[in-house]
Amino acid sequence: MFQLKQLERQYQDVDLQEMQPGGPLYFTENDVAYDPGIAQKICGIYQKVRPFLSWASGFFLIPKKVRAVVSAFILLMDRLCP
Repeated sequence: MFQLKQLERQYQDVDLQEMQPGGPLYFTENDVAYDPGIAQKICGIYQKVRPFLSWASGFFLIPKKVRAVVSAFILLMDRLCP
């Protein structure tokens, strides 16, 4: 069975600063050199799971650090898939 404490430990060391402007994992739409067909597929999948991710990022039973990582991922993906 999936345990929240395991999930929390997995994301405990994630450095969210890396995903913020100026960080090595931060990107903008213009930074991405990609095949539009692939991007459309990725964005299609993301748009389907985004409601769940959005819910998870605010669900109080999910550890705070995990919610922060999910929120950072949503922000990055929203830039790629406006």
